[in-house]
Order: sequence, then structure tokens, then C-alpha cells
Amino acid sequence: MPESAYEFATINGHRLRLSVRGEGPLAVFGHGLLGSIEQIEEHLPDLEELHDLVRLAVYDARGHGRSDGPDDSAGYSWEWLGRDMVSLAEHLGESTAVFGGASMGAAAALWAAVEQPDRVRALVLVMPPPLGPLEIRGEDERAAVRALDFISAAVSNFGLDKAAELAAAMPSAIGTGEERAAWIRSQSPRALAYAIRGLLSSPFHQPQDYSRITAPALVIAHEGDGLHPVRAARLLQEHIPNCRLVVAPSRAYWREHPEEFFGAIRAFRDEVLS
Repeated sequence: MPESAYEFATINGHRLRLSVRGEGPLAVFGHGLLGSIEQIEEHLPDLEELHDLVRLAVYDARGHGRSDGPDDSAGYSWEWLGRDMVSLAEHLGESTAVFGGASMGAAAALWAAVEQPDRVRALVLVMPPPLGPLEIRGEDERAAVRALDFISAAVSNFGLDKAAELAAAMPSAIGTGEERAAWIRSQSPRALAYAIRGLLSSPFHQPQDYSRITAPALVIAHEGDGLHPVRAARLLQEHIPNCRLVVAPSRAYWREHPEEFFGAIRAFRDEVLS
């Protein structure tokens, strides 16, 4: 979209870039780690499908894309990302909203749903990251997290270009290698390193905490991805009282079948928001 389609808002002391389109109940959707609004727009080319369902707000998370961010890793935690989501909804004039996101964005929405359940109308959680305590993670999940830590070190020691090369070589459900490299090169190197370190050291809620979520939830996952394990999606299905789970057979499935992806969201919206 042209730059004129975006606006900026000061949220919890940081200037965030956002785009708001569509009509209906407000839905705030966050991108994944290393990403930006462009990641959402490029990975979900049929995003317009949602604009007749909800008033959709997408944004560059703190320290990502063209948004400002704190100059220390403590400013990047699931709590701060969740608070930013809630505050963004308030900025847009709503005390409650649908919250969701992909990977990092999903984890931020989960924080809001656990800690401020009265602010969350519904959840749409796409590719949740490795949730739960370390001891229940599989080796593929541990390897994926180590790769992110390696990228953070590469950003700090060698700059964005080297980190982009590493990200391009990582297996991922999000974009092509070239797209992931471009996303990293568009970031602030200082903020990106802080963000990765902060979020890798920020604990997730315990599984039983998800039973405090009162909003209906839709979880969209896929097989074969250590950074977005089906185990985490099934953990949410087990503990969130009102949760629907849709699992694709491969990383590429949702890109190849966008009609099924948006169909699941449309059916969920019709069920819980009509």
C-alpha cells in the first residue's frame, strides 16, 4: 500500500505505525518476530477478504518496521507486546476488541487474553510459538529457538546483512527466504537485537493459566514447524475453555489454500461475533 495509507500513534511511549481498514467490530492483528505490516500484507495477499468482516488494525510492533522501540531488552516482553495491543484498541476508540496475530503476535494476544480478559472479545491465533515450560518442548522447537538466538548474535556482531542471510536459510512457514531476508534488512539493527533477546528471555504463561481466558478462540496451525509447533496449538485447545483448532498438513498449505484459511476465520467470526 502507499505510505499515505499508514498512520502513526504513540502507544505506551513509543510511536507505532499502523493501518486500519474495513468495517465491523475492531480486530487488532500482530505480525511475527522479525516482521512488520508488510509481512502480513505479503503473506496474506487476500487480506481484503477480512475487510468486510471486521475493522482490521495491523501495525508494526515496537522495535519493528518503522515503529520506535526501547533501547533495552527489558522493553520487549510478552507483557509489553500485549499491553501495546490493548492500548492500540483504546487509541482506536474501543474498550474491547478481537485480538490476534501470527507467532509473536499470537503470543501478545494470549497475554492480553489471560491478564485482561474483559478487554478481549475473541482470539484468532495463527501459528502460535513454542508455548509452555522448556521441559515439554521437542528438539525441533529447541533448535528453532537456538536459530533465533543465533540471528540476534549475528545482528549484534555482524549487522543486518549477515543476519538476513541466516534468516533466508531458515525453514519457515512465513514467506520465502528472499522475503525474510528483505524483512530483516528493513529493520533497525539495534532494536531488532534487543527484541529477539528480550522475547527469548520473556517467559510464557503456564499452561493452566490459559484456562482463565474467557473469550472464544480460533487457533490455526500446521504440521512440521519447530518454531510454530502443533504441540503448542494443541496445548491451547486443551486449556482454553472455548477453543477451535484447525491444523494444516504442511507449512505451505495455508499459502496454497488461502480460501480455507479465510474460510475458517469467516466461519469463526460468523459464529462468535454475529
